[in-house]
Amino acid sequence: MARGGINKALVLKAREEVLKKGQNPSIDTIRIALGNTGSKSTIHRYLKELEEESAIRMDDAALLSQPIKELITRLASGLREEAQSIVGKQTEKFEEQLQDLRAKNSELAQALDALNKKHTTQLETLERVEIEVEHKNAALHKSETNAAVLKQSESKLTALLNEKQTQIQSLEEKHHHSREALDHYRQSVKEQRDQDQRRHEQQMQQLQGENHILNQTLSVKQTEITQLNKDNSRLISDLGATQKVARSLESTKERLERQVKTLTAIEQSLNTELQDYRKQSESWSSERAIFKKELSEQLSWQQEATVKLAKLEAEVVVKSGIIEQLLVRRR
Repeated sequence: MARGGINKALVLKAREEVLKKGQNPSIDTIRIALGNTGSKSTIHRYLKELEEESAIRMDDAALLSQPIKELITRLASGLREEAQSIVGKQTEKFEEQLQDLRAKNSELAQALDALNKKHTTQLETLERVEIEVEHKNAALHKSETNAAVLKQSESKLTALLNEKQTQIQSLEEKHHHSREALDHYRQSVKEQRDQDQRRHEQQMQQLQGENHILNQTLSVKQTEITQLNKDNSRLISDLGATQKVARSLESTKERLERQVKTLTAIEQSLNTELQDYRKQSESWSSERAIFKKELSEQLSWQQEATVKLAKLEAEVVVKSGIIEQLLVRRR
């Protein structure tokens, strides 16, 4: 039973209207003429009945001669075979295209999965590198702090060393003055003794009287010399201790300079590693952008392939409908 009030008479009327317009009386054109009502299966059934009735009328001997009937039969058979051949070729071509598209779709899916895995791996690697860079930055900051502290200590030690060197220089000057005073005194005593010796013969008696005074004076001078020698020894001892402290400070300074050089080398190495990590991060960022671009292109291509596949399927459906109509009309 026809749905929506469609019957055979309405289908016949719509078919005649379509034929008057010079159009092919297909199921779709008939349905449009009917106001887009009625199911296609019902319209197809009524069209088939109308074509059978028309064929019966065409078989009427009063209307057609036998040669015309045979010609129509041969034409119908040829059209049917040609239509079946076309349908077979189109079906095979469509199946090949469909298989190719499915294979390409599978390859694209696999490539997309591989790219997703690669993207995930690169993200994880980038996160690890960022963490390592943060650790390196922290270590570098700590090294810079330690270097600053060591430089400050070195400055203090340098100031202390300069102070000690000043003290050493002052002690050396005092020691030099003391030696000059002692030498001057010894020279003066020697000259005095020479003069006394020269006057000895002439002033023996006077010297005998003054001998006691001279002995006392000599004793005093000897005491002063002893004291000067003690002071000189003490100054030499102080100078040795000061020089020892200076050597210790020099050693400490050299050790600190080596530590500063070591920390400077470590800092340069960390800076180099940091630059390498930054370059690697920039390279990964560039690869990530390229990957996103490739992924976008692959997705666009896949969408285009999907649209093309849908168009081919629609085209096959349309061609199948046309071929089916041709077969229905030629039966």
